[in-house]
Amino acid sequence: MSDNYMINYILKNNDSYDTMIGLEKLSDEDLANQLKESGDQRFFAELTRRHEKKILKKCNSYVKQDAASEDLMQEILIKIFLRIKDFRNEAKFSTWLFTIIHSTCIDYLRKHKKNVHSVITEKLSDEVGDIIESEEEISEALSEKVLMELLEQMTPEEKMLLLLKYKEKHQIKDIQQTLNLSESAVKMRLKRAKEKINKLYLRHK
Repeated sequence: MSDNYMINYILKNNDSYDTMIGLEKLSDEDLANQLKESGDQRFFAELTRRHEKKILKKCNSYVKQDAASEDLMQEILIKIFLRIKDFRNEAKFSTWLFTIIHSTCIDYLRKHKKNVHSVITEKLSDEVGDIIESEEEISEALSEKVLMELLEQMTPEEKMLLLLKYKEKHQIKDIQQTLNLSESAVKMRLKRAKEKINKLYLRHK
């Protein structure tokens, strides 16, 4: 069964279930936990209805191609279904979902030999003011240069942390629960990343 066929089959065969038991009243976390515990596809169908457009938009922000974004959305939906056992009960679904979207899109960019650093730099460029400690206005060219140099020195996990915190605006507690890190570990890694970028900024200033 192809990925697209599987998704369409699940949605078609569970089209009216949400009105039968009021799935629309359940939170994303409740739906994810119910899916995790029961494997009932109807909970997955509701999560898909809620998030497929958001997933598609996020994918397009990475790859800038409509057809590729559609394919990536389908791949991500399959991963949600297959990896739901990894969802931590106390975690926030949107944070967990973003980690899947990010890793899937980055894998696609690498596979197609795209410049991953430039994509992440573009995503973070609007958030430079929250990362660099400066009273002066930071030029776009300088912020991009600093970010590109910084990203070359960072691990994939550190890049994801920056995106989760500064671009996606997720809370520290949601990040730590999703990535299975302690609060102090998340804060320390974010602090180190900020220190690196500020040192680079002072060097290029």
